[in-house]
Formats: sequence, structure tokens, C-alpha cells
Amino acid sequence: MFSEGKLKPCALLAVLIGAPVALAQSVDAGAEALPLRVANPEPAPELIRQGPFEADAGSEAAAPSSSHSPSKSAAAAEAAFQGEAPPPKEEPIRVTAALGGSLRLTYSGATDFPVDSSFQGVTIAPLTTRLRVAPEIYVGRFGLIMEADGVTGSIIGHPAPQLVGDRVPFPVIRPLELRKLYLQYKWDSGAFRVGQQTSQWGLGLLANAGAQDAQPGDFGQQHYGNLTYRALLAARPFFSLGGAWRAVETAFAADLIVRDNFGEYALGDRAWQGVVALRFAKDQDNELGFYGVYRSQRNVEATNGAKATDVFVFDFAGKAEFFKERLRRRQASLWAGFEVVGITGTTTQGRHETAPLLQVRQLGAAGKLNFKVRNLGLLLDVGFASGDQNATDGSIDNFRFDRDYKVGLVLFDHVLGYQSARASVRASDPSLTGVPPEGAELLGTAGSITGAWYLFPRVKLAFADWLDVYGGPLFAFSTAKLTDAFTTRLAGGTPRNSLGASPGGYLGTELDLGLQARWTIYKSLVFRATAEGGLLLPGDAFALPSGGLMGTVLMGRLRLALSI
Repeated sequence: MFSEGKLKPCALLAVLIGAPVALAQSVDAGAEALPLRVANPEPAPELIRQGPFEADAGSEAAAPSSSHSPSKSAAAAEAAFQGEAPPPKEEPIRVTAALGGSLRLTYSGATDFPVDSSFQGVTIAPLTTRLRVAPEIYVGRFGLIMEADGVTGSIIGHPAPQLVGDRVPFPVIRPLELRKLYLQYKWDSGAFRVGQQTSQWGLGLLANAGAQDAQPGDFGQQHYGNLTYRALLAARPFFSLGGAWRAVETAFAADLIVRDNFGEYALGDRAWQGVVALRFAKDQDNELGFYGVYRSQRNVEATNGAKATDVFVFDFAGKAEFFKERLRRRQASLWAGFEVVGITGTTTQGRHETAPLLQVRQLGAAGKLNFKVRNLGLLLDVGFASGDQNATDGSIDNFRFDRDYKVGLVLFDHVLGYQSARASVRASDPSLTGVPPEGAELLGTAGSITGAWYLFPRVKLAFADWLDVYGGPLFAFSTAKLTDAFTTRLAGGTPRNSLGASPGGYLGTELDLGLQARWTIYKSLVFRATAEGGLLLPGDAFALPSGGLMGTVLMGRLRLALSI
């Protein structure tokens, strides 16, 4: 029977939930038609503002990250929070529109490393592109919002699909992908949306829109995003009471998943979700919230109860800016964010002879901290994803982060991403394993974090308003031994890593360094150039059968982006 590394991740197709993307941005009835602007810009200080549960889309510009600094609208938001609700005003119906977009070109290259026990080296040097267009049009309180990507994915330099499958960190080129197409009706204290939407909650640990590349100080690049057919009702029910009551937000949503980590409509998965959320949002830098999800997933081609999952998800998330007034006098800021997720339920994904129905018990958490004084920033990321060492005990305990939640450059998003993808292909090959076990196709992590905990301290130095240099070491440990399903089966169930050796508990140390330069070409037209490099020093989790450790892996990335 296969080990945890073989089957356990398959049950996590419940966790990528569609969180509410509540509360739409107020439309300026007197604005000129068709202004060019950044798609989904930094939220305005209005209490009802664009997507407080949703990451900014379309560019590398503005979403808060571990390199967060207080927004320019914080003072205005504070004033709005303290004041009384404005009296309603009667205004004529106006038609307004906006258009945002971005173009991204990225080249990544890494030294060879083995992806399986045959020690076959793989060269991975993808050239990826993405053209994103985001038009919006409003007629009075009604809005039509759209976002689409063209020529998005890896053009050349990716491994052959027969070697690693399709659950990989860099997807193959797609000519066109629709991300958003929904209708919206907004009133003074709420909004209703229906149609295809992206999904984001908290830090994006589980529900991640995949809309934002890493800001200076962070590493990584997003390629996917959670997409859902959604009906959403969001409101501030105590808005009329004024004061702190106006910060209470509620949201209810019904979802049919288009795509997330463990469900894809085009492949026959039918994942339905009910979502309820409650959040206290003083402003965009100070909020605390909870959402709960019930998810039921089946596959139209599955028989005999296979690929069935029913789970509940409980997610707490928040962020805060501390000592705001005191620190501002010293040109400093302190910001922190967190997210904690628990999952419970049942699944037949990865079931086996002794356990036809598996219990799901998973826990994940992440935190970000940023202290900034003048042009120096000190950043810290921490995270935990529960692991599962026993594949035959009737429970599934390993937690998987969203594949667009990035930590570091090399270890999770590259080495483990492609080693797990190779493990999925080997475990699913009937010429090698006979009858593939259920769920083997989901073993590839696509670069997500699972069965690990990490510390990632960094330093960021702003040499100028347009230039940042940043870097630091990533220390990563396993919460269950790093195992490969195929090699573990060949060893009679004794845990073995992808290289065929008994793994230790230390994943390794990664040294990352990056630089980003920005230029405003004309008004809102911004060009960004980002160069990043990482060196992985593998730990004993990557032990070799002959003794010693897998060799070091060096990776570099150059990203050019243009946004309006």
C-alpha cells in the first residue's frame, strides 16, 4: 500500500474554497468614460469598496504582502470609519467605464537536479508570457466586470508532459483564459454579484485569486488562480448605525468550482460549495474575519463512490498595522497578517482496501510580519502545513497550501514541485504499478507547500523610490518524512524519498536574493523589471541511497512587466 506521499494530498481537493469576494467599489457617477487605470486598484477609503476579500488583479502593483507598507489612503479610511454614514443623495443615472491591463514576460532557469530514483536530470528553463485585460462598465448601480488572460503560460523550456504530467509549477501555454465575467448590483451598504469570479480570502493560503505577483521582499510568481461560478450577497448590515458598526461585514455565496487545486470542471469534477463569512474591517490594513465552507465534490466519470469528498473548512484571518501614529513620527511602520485553517470531513480520494472511507483532519497556518523604518525593511514569514506519515490508518492529515501562495524561489516552487509531478506520473503508469491507485493523478503539488513548516526572514533596502534590493535565508523542515509513492511501494511500504533513500526531517536551506526597479512611463503606465536568484542547499530529506545528499540547485528568474 502506498505511503502518505502517494495518496494523502489527494484528499485536499476540499480545501481550495471559494471565499467571498464581497462588497463592490462605488462608481463615480461623474467620471469621464473609459479612463485607463490599473485593473482593480488599491481600495478606496469608502466603506463599500472593491473586493475587501479579494486580491488586487491585473498588475504587480498594489496588493498587501509581507513587504506591506501602510496605504496612502489609511488616514482617509480612518476618518471615514469614525464619521457618521453620509445621507443618501439622489443622482442621475450615469454610464462610466474603465480599462486596466498588464503584460508580463518571464524567463526562469535552473541547474539540473534529479526528479526520481533513476537520477535522470531535468533541465527546466521556461519562458512564460501573460497578457491580461480587465474592462469594466457601470450603468448607475449596475456593473459588468470582465478579466481575461491571453497567451498565458510557458511557451518553451518546460519538461515533457509524459515525464511530469500537467500538475506543474509552470503551466503550458494557453491561448485564452477567462477569469472574470459577472454582473454586479451595488447599493450603499452591500452588493450582489453573479457570474464567473476569482476567489480570495485572507493571505490567500487556501483561496487565492492568483492575481498578484510578489512585491519587493517576497519571491515567487502566480500562474493559476481559483475560479468559480458564484452567486454572492455581501452587506454591512449595521451600516446605518455609524461608527464601529459600519465595519461589520457579512457575506453568503453559492459556488460551482471552475478550477482550484483539487477540482477542475473541464476534467469532470463537480465541486459545490456553500460559503458564509463574517468580517470586521476597520480599513484595508486592520481587519479580522472568519469564513466557513461546506464543500461536496464528485466526478462525473467516477463509479462505485470514487472521488467523493464532503468536508467543512474553518478559516480565521486577519491583519493589523500597530502603533501607527507613534511609528509614523519616526518614519516607521509595523504590519502583521495571519491565517489559520482547519479542515474536517470524509473522502474516498486515496481510499484503499482497509479504509474505503477516509477521515480528513488537516491544519494549516501562515503569518507575515513587516517592520519598516525609513528605507530599511525587516520581514518574516512563518508557516505550517500538517503532514501524514501513515497511508493505511484511515485518515488523511496532510494539509496543502494553495499553489499560488509562494514562499521562496527554489525548494517548494521548483524542486518539490517537479519531483512530486514526476512521482504522480510514475505512480499512475500501469506498466510500472499495475492498476494505479485512486487519486494518484493529484500527487503533483504544482509548487504548493504540504507536510512542512518554515521560517523565512528577509531584509529589504530601498535605495530609491524606484529601486529595491531584498533577500534572506529560507529554513524548511518536514512535518512528516518526505516520501515518494512509487519508491516507497517498491520498498515494501518503508518511507523512501524520490531518490530512493530513507529521508530525514530537514528539507534544506535556501538563500534568495532579488532586485526590482520601477519606472512610470506615462501617468499610470508603469514598467517593472525584477531579477531574482536562489540557491538551495538540500537537507537530509533529499538523502541519496549511496549516502550523502542531493547536490545544490541554483535558479534565476527575470521578469518584465508593463501595467496600466
